[in-house]
Amino acid sequence: MTTVKRLEKSCSMWMVLLVLGSALTACAGSGTPSTFYMLRSMENPQESLSETGKDTISLLVGPVTLPAYLDRNQMVTIAGNNEVALDEFNRWAESLRESFYRVLLEDLSFLLKTPKVYRYDQSGENDSDYQVSIDVTRFDCTPEGDAVLTAFWTVRGKDNGTPGITKKSVFRTPVSSPGFPGMVDALNQTLTAFGREIASAIESLER
Repeated sequence: MTTVKRLEKSCSMWMVLLVLGSALTACAGSGTPSTFYMLRSMENPQESLSETGKDTISLLVGPVTLPAYLDRNQMVTIAGNNEVALDEFNRWAESLRESFYRVLLEDLSFLLKTPKVYRYDQSGENDSDYQVSIDVTRFDCTPEGDAVLTAFWTVRGKDNGTPGITKKSVFRTPVSSPGFPGMVDALNQTLTAFGREIASAIESLER
Protein backbone atom coordinates (compact mmCIF):
# COMPACT_ATOMS: atom_id res chain seq x y z
CA MET A 1 0.00 0.00 0.00
CA THR A 2 1.40 3.38 -0.96
CA THR A 3 2.05 6.11 1.56
CA VAL A 4 -0.75 8.27 0.06
CA LYS A 5 -3.34 5.47 0.42
CA ARG A 6 -2.26 4.81 3.98
CA LEU A 7 -2.72 8.50 4.79
CA GLU A 8 -6.15 8.55 3.11
CA LYS A 9 -7.26 5.47 5.12
CA SER A 10 -5.97 6.99 8.37
CA CYS A 11 -7.77 10.26 7.69
CA SER A 12 -11.00 8.42 6.92
CA MET A 13 -10.82 6.52 10.20
CA TRP A 14 -10.23 9.74 12.14
CA MET A 15 -13.20 11.37 10.40
CA VAL A 16 -15.47 8.45 11.40
CA LEU A 17 -14.29 8.65 15.01
CA LEU A 18 -14.78 12.42 15.03
CA VAL A 19 -18.35 12.11 13.72
CA LEU A 20 -19.18 9.40 16.26
CA GLY A 21 -17.69 11.44 19.09
CA SER A 22 -19.69 14.51 18.08
CA ALA A 23 -22.89 12.47 17.92
CA LEU A 24 -22.35 10.99 21.37
CA THR A 25 -21.58 14.42 22.81
CA ALA A 26 -24.73 15.84 21.27
CA CYS A 27 -26.83 13.01 22.71
CA ALA A 28 -25.34 13.49 26.16
CA GLY A 29 -25.87 17.23 26.05
CA SER A 30 -29.50 16.98 24.96
CA GLY A 31 -30.55 14.54 27.70
CA THR A 32 -33.45 15.59 29.92
CA PRO A 33 -32.18 16.60 33.38
CA SER A 34 -33.80 14.97 36.38
CA THR A 35 -35.94 16.94 38.82
CA PHE A 36 -35.61 16.09 42.51
CA TYR A 37 -38.28 16.36 45.20
CA MET A 38 -38.49 16.10 48.98
CA LEU A 39 -41.21 16.01 51.60
CA ARG A 40 -41.42 18.92 54.04
CA SER A 41 -42.61 19.40 57.59
CA MET A 42 -45.61 21.55 58.52
CA GLU A 43 -45.40 25.06 57.04
CA ASN A 44 -47.22 26.84 59.87
CA PRO A 45 -46.57 24.68 62.92
CA GLN A 46 -47.37 27.45 65.42
CA GLU A 47 -51.00 27.34 64.30
CA SER A 48 -51.22 23.60 64.84
CA LEU A 49 -49.55 22.96 68.19
CA SER A 50 -51.26 21.06 70.96
CA GLU A 51 -52.90 23.21 73.62
CA THR A 52 -51.95 20.81 76.37
CA GLY A 53 -48.45 22.24 76.78
CA LYS A 54 -47.09 18.92 78.02
CA ASP A 55 -43.53 19.58 76.96
CA THR A 56 -42.31 16.72 79.14
CA ILE A 57 -43.81 14.06 76.85
CA SER A 58 -41.16 11.93 75.17
CA LEU A 59 -41.90 9.85 72.10
CA LEU A 60 -39.99 7.10 70.34
CA VAL A 61 -40.97 6.88 66.66
CA GLY A 62 -40.41 3.55 64.97
CA PRO A 63 -39.84 1.12 63.65
CA VAL A 64 -41.25 2.60 60.45
CA THR A 65 -41.55 0.38 57.38
CA LEU A 66 -42.49 1.27 53.80
CA PRO A 67 -43.31 -1.25 51.06
CA ALA A 68 -40.40 -2.44 48.91
CA TYR A 69 -41.84 -1.00 45.69
CA LEU A 70 -41.13 2.48 47.13
CA ASP A 71 -37.51 1.65 47.96
CA ARG A 72 -36.05 3.57 45.00
CA ASN A 73 -35.28 7.14 44.00
CA GLN A 74 -37.62 7.21 40.99
CA MET A 75 -41.10 8.59 41.57
CA VAL A 76 -43.63 5.75 41.65
CA THR A 77 -47.23 6.12 40.49
CA ILE A 78 -49.98 3.55 40.17
CA ALA A 79 -50.70 3.00 36.47
CA GLY A 80 -53.39 0.31 36.75
CA ASN A 81 -54.77 -2.44 38.95
CA ASN A 82 -51.51 -4.38 38.99
CA GLU A 83 -49.13 -1.93 37.34
CA VAL A 84 -46.80 0.75 38.64
CA ALA A 85 -44.87 3.36 36.66
CA LEU A 86 -41.36 4.56 37.48
CA ASP A 87 -40.29 7.98 36.25
CA GLU A 88 -36.58 8.27 35.50
CA PHE A 89 -36.59 12.06 35.34
CA ASN A 90 -38.59 12.80 38.50
CA ARG A 91 -36.86 11.47 41.60
CA TRP A 92 -36.75 11.78 45.36
CA ALA A 93 -33.79 13.77 46.65
CA GLU A 94 -33.35 11.26 49.48
CA SER A 95 -34.62 7.83 50.40
CA LEU A 96 -38.41 8.07 50.71
CA ARG A 97 -38.27 6.23 54.03
CA GLU A 98 -35.73 8.77 55.32
CA SER A 99 -37.88 11.66 54.13
CA PHE A 100 -41.02 10.12 55.67
CA TYR A 101 -39.22 9.60 58.97
CA ARG A 102 -37.72 13.10 59.05
CA VAL A 103 -40.99 14.92 58.38
CA LEU A 104 -42.97 12.79 60.83
CA LEU A 105 -40.45 13.46 63.61
CA GLU A 106 -40.56 17.21 62.98
CA ASP A 107 -44.36 17.35 62.78
CA LEU A 108 -44.87 15.34 65.97
CA SER A 109 -42.43 17.57 67.81
CA PHE A 110 -44.41 20.64 66.71
CA LEU A 111 -47.81 19.11 67.43
CA LEU A 112 -46.94 17.77 70.88
CA LYS A 113 -44.85 20.80 71.92
CA THR A 114 -41.87 18.67 72.84
CA PRO A 115 -38.29 18.34 71.61
CA LYS A 116 -38.18 14.83 73.03
CA VAL A 117 -39.06 12.98 69.85
CA TYR A 118 -36.58 10.25 69.03
CA ARG A 119 -35.97 8.01 66.08
CA TYR A 120 -36.13 4.30 66.87
CA ASP A 121 -33.20 3.12 64.76
CA GLN A 122 -30.77 5.93 65.59
CA SER A 123 -31.27 7.36 69.05
CA GLY A 124 -30.87 4.32 71.28
CA GLU A 125 -33.62 5.86 73.43
CA ASN A 126 -35.66 3.18 75.19
CA ASP A 127 -37.23 5.04 78.11
CA SER A 128 -39.74 7.25 76.29
CA ASP A 129 -43.27 7.82 77.56
CA TYR A 130 -44.73 6.49 74.32
CA GLN A 131 -43.61 4.52 71.29
CA VAL A 132 -45.36 4.55 67.94
CA SER A 133 -44.72 1.70 65.48
CA ILE A 134 -45.79 2.23 61.87
CA ASP A 135 -46.21 -0.13 58.94
CA VAL A 136 -46.98 1.82 55.77
CA THR A 137 -48.60 -0.27 53.06
CA ARG A 138 -49.31 2.50 50.52
CA PHE A 139 -47.84 5.91 49.84
CA ASP A 140 -48.41 6.76 46.19
CA CYS A 141 -50.72 8.41 43.66
CA THR A 142 -53.59 6.73 41.84
CA PRO A 143 -54.62 7.05 38.17
CA GLU A 144 -57.71 8.90 39.41
CA GLY A 145 -55.52 11.71 40.70
CA ASP A 146 -55.39 11.08 44.44
CA ALA A 147 -52.48 10.72 46.82
CA VAL A 148 -53.02 7.79 49.18
CA LEU A 149 -51.36 6.94 52.49
CA THR A 150 -52.37 3.70 54.21
CA ALA A 151 -50.72 2.64 57.44
CA PHE A 152 -51.18 0.24 60.34
CA TRP A 153 -49.85 1.78 63.54
CA THR A 154 -49.72 1.30 67.29
CA VAL A 155 -49.00 3.66 70.19
CA ARG A 156 -47.80 2.02 73.40
CA GLY A 157 -46.89 3.47 76.79
CA LYS A 158 -43.63 2.53 78.49
CA ASP A 159 -45.67 1.25 81.44
CA ASN A 160 -47.47 -2.01 80.72
CA GLY A 161 -50.42 -0.62 82.63
CA THR A 162 -50.80 2.27 80.18
CA PRO A 163 -53.45 1.52 77.57
CA GLY A 164 -52.36 1.60 73.95
CA ILE A 165 -53.99 2.42 70.63
CA THR A 166 -53.88 0.30 67.50
CA LYS A 167 -55.35 1.60 64.25
CA LYS A 168 -55.42 1.36 60.50
CA SER A 169 -55.47 4.80 58.87
CA VAL A 170 -56.21 5.71 55.26
CA PHE A 171 -55.68 9.24 53.99
CA ARG A 172 -56.65 10.34 50.49
CA THR A 173 -55.90 13.80 49.10
CA PRO A 174 -56.79 15.01 45.59
CA VAL A 175 -53.86 16.18 43.49
CA SER A 176 -54.78 19.82 42.92
CA SER A 177 -52.20 20.78 40.30
CA PRO A 178 -50.80 18.88 37.32
CA GLY A 179 -47.51 17.02 37.22
CA PHE A 180 -45.20 15.70 39.88
CA PRO A 181 -45.07 18.90 41.99
CA GLY A 182 -48.81 18.52 42.58
CA MET A 183 -48.39 14.84 43.42
CA VAL A 184 -45.65 15.54 45.96
CA ASP A 185 -47.73 18.28 47.56
CA ALA A 186 -50.72 15.93 47.91
CA LEU A 187 -48.54 13.18 49.38
CA ASN A 188 -47.17 15.73 51.82
CA GLN A 189 -50.70 16.62 52.92
CA THR A 190 -51.51 12.98 53.67
CA LEU A 191 -48.37 12.71 55.82
CA THR A 192 -49.29 15.90 57.70
CA ALA A 193 -52.77 14.48 58.40
CA PHE A 194 -51.19 11.24 59.61
CA GLY A 195 -48.96 13.12 62.04
CA ARG A 196 -52.00 14.96 63.41
CA GLU A 197 -53.83 11.70 64.01
CA ILE A 198 -50.89 10.18 65.89
CA ALA A 199 -50.50 13.34 68.00
CA SER A 200 -54.23 13.32 68.81
CA ALA A 201 -54.01 9.70 69.89
CA ILE A 202 -51.14 10.45 72.26
CA GLU A 203 -53.00 13.45 73.68
CA SER A 204 -56.02 11.24 74.35
CA LEU A 205 -53.81 8.89 76.39
CA GLU A 206 -52.55 11.83 78.42
CA ARG A 207 -56.02 12.91 79.52
